[in-house]
Amino acid sequence: MVKLGAITRSITVLVVLVIIVLSYLTSPKVVVTLSAMNISLNLALPSNYIYVSVYVISAALVILVASMPGFNRWRINNYITGELPTFIRMIRDGLSTGLTITETINLTFRHGSVLVRELSGRLRLSVIGPSELSNALMSLAHELNNRYLELVSIVLESALRSGAKATDVLDLAYRELDNVVINELDKVNALKPYIALAYTIIVVYVFLGSVILAILIPRLISTASTIASSLPTGLISLGSLSVNVINTLFVYSIMIQSLFTGMIIGKVVYRNLSVGLMHSSIMTIMAVALNYVLNLYMPQIMHV
Repeated sequence: MVKLGAITRSITVLVVLVIIVLSYLTSPKVVVTLSAMNISLNLALPSNYIYVSVYVISAALVILVASMPGFNRWRINNYITGELPTFIRMIRDGLSTGLTITETINLTFRHGSVLVRELSGRLRLSVIGPSELSNALMSLAHELNNRYLELVSIVLESALRSGAKATDVLDLAYRELDNVVINELDKVNALKPYIALAYTIIVVYVFLGSVILAILIPRLISTASTIASSLPTGLISLGSLSVNVINTLFVYSIMIQSLFTGMIIGKVVYRNLSVGLMHSSIMTIMAVALNYVLNLYMPQIMHV
């Protein structure tokens, strides 16, 4: 599972890089000449932001599709982590009433939780012992990379092998794990408002960028050209630079900004990079589409 995930990530990165490179190679270009102190540098820069926007959105869609399995795994992990205290409590209650391990697990499996559904395919309900239950939990823990499941696997096997003290051990494990899980889930819920803040920052970034491109950049280019023409020949010049070129570069900057913002969200809020990349792709699609709309209507709004 880990190896397959690494292969998927590698393929995704390769496809996204190919799309971005193609967006540059196939886009209409303008040669921008930068001259300073008689040294000239010619840069072939893309000049059609709509063309590049389509490629950037395509790259974001690839990231979105590739990150969905990771998001689903995180969602299942989140449900299972929240259900672990209840799972231990149900085993404790079953054993305290005199039921055997097999009877207790069979009764627990009627609960219909996500954890029970994931375990059902890993256990033979006719014969269940401490080793079988522990192995099933450990297998699921490794598949989902859930450290709480690993801990529960070890605790349950030790408790079930302790005989008469099993209910006491499980009672202590339930109370401790319940506190830990509640604190962990509370941290995630407390940080979730920052996701909305991150999306707001991206929207403001695009809006301000569109305002600057519609109002300030044309005037700056005109002023720079005037200043450069008044300087001695060869001292400094900036040729063929236009709003279209800068706007195209701005589309690339939107993707970079969204990518890093989403990765920060993934690490800080979800502790899962795949979930962060899912947000990156959504931000990119939203921001590039907003940039397109603003470019259509910003001149009219600002009366430029």
